[in-house]
Amino acid sequence: MKKRLIILVALVGSVIFPLTGISDPLEDTVTYRQGILFGIGWNVGAMGAMVKGEMSFDKDKFAFLAQRTSILIPMVLEGFKLETKEIESNAKTNVWSNLSDFEERFTTLSKGAEELVRIAEVGAESEVKKQFGILAKQCKDCHDKYKKSN
Repeated sequence: MKKRLIILVALVGSVIFPLTGISDPLEDTVTYRQGILFGIGWNVGAMGAMVKGEMSFDKDKFAFLAQRTSILIPMVLEGFKLETKEIESNAKTNVWSNLSDFEERFTTLSKGAEELVRIAEVGAESEVKKQFGILAKQCKDCHDKYKKSN
């Protein structure tokens, strides 16, 4: 009986212990936003390679990457909670004092990404590249203002 109880406690503990929140929820929030930003960078990087001619331009793949980017961009703001400002990250400290500007930039970026999806699905390659350039500039402007240099 005692052996069964020990096994039961061990099994229940192995299931419950990971669910007790052994990690810091605020650090998880930062990890979340960094993961989303990495995903955006992954997709934008591939589109940029097509635009620059570093890889062949594939309209369908470009549209797919644009769609994923468009889905990810609005998710970023979920990870920029004021409570996370003390956690080390690539965000400059001025993000927190200019949060409304930062959020507005992401709203604009989201609309630009949606427009890129639309153009990528129906537009000529030159139009796609032009809209990508607009989106890339929006990204760069925000990075220049709110992201620490690596």
